[in-house]
Amino acid sequence: MDEIRALDSEVLAISIDAPEQSRKLAVKKRLSFSLLSDPEAQVIELFGLRHPGANPMGEADIARPATFILDREGNIVWKIIPDNWRIRIRPQTLIDQLGLIE
Repeated sequence: MDEIRALDSEVLAISIDAPEQSRKLAVKKRLSFSLLSDPEAQVIELFGLRHPGANPMGEADIARPATFILDREGNIVWKIIPDNWRIRIRPQTLIDQLGLIE
């Protein structure tokens, strides 16, 4: 996280989980970034990230693990949306992409 902050950037995560569940996860994992809840999937729908029926614990929907980089005006300047919900971006990939943005 220090490398990301050094690039004048911050990380925000958005989850389809309920706020209390997100809070417990943030405490348990000692997350050093904001974990926002979107239990109604409004933001997730807006970005086309709902993965219907993909929850391995049942038939519930999950959100695809997308990563977006936004500029100061809120425009998306880079993104990656894996087809497989198990795939996550490597931190160094994010740092490298942030370093390319002016």
